[in-house]
Amino acid sequence: MATTTKKGFTVKVTSDYAGWWRYNVALMAGCFDAEDRQTEFVTAGSHAADVGAELKEPPAGIAPGRKITLTTAPCDHLLLYLYIIPHTLPPTNEIDETQPFDVELTIAYEGRRVSKTTRRINQWSGASVEMRVEKEDAR
Repeated sequence: MATTTKKGFTVKVTSDYAGWWRYNVALMAGCFDAEDRQTEFVTAGSHAADVGAELKEPPAGIAPGRKITLTTAPCDHLLLYLYIIPHTLPPTNEIDETQPFDVELTIAYEGRRVSKTTRRINQWSGASVEMRVEKEDAR
């Protein structure tokens, strides 16, 4: 059996939060060469429900602990955009019961981890994150 070498960046977003199903997730990345010329634009996401759906339970097909993965062709660096958008708001408006939750963002280049970070996400507003990622960070 032949093995394949992973090329480019791989970005994964996951969460163990029980209410993770209440959020749509979009990943977008502009890929650039060493001269800062854009070479590619890629997207990945998980659309659980339309914004404002106000569901009472997880929709079919949205597994607990779902993982959203984006992959790119080889490039020098990328501009990464992560959007976490609530489609169903928390079931209560009590502050103590609606604490921020964590998502884990793992980034690798050619199979070597560049970074692994945890982001705190507001249950009401979700998140909008922009970050520049360099392949050299994988050394």
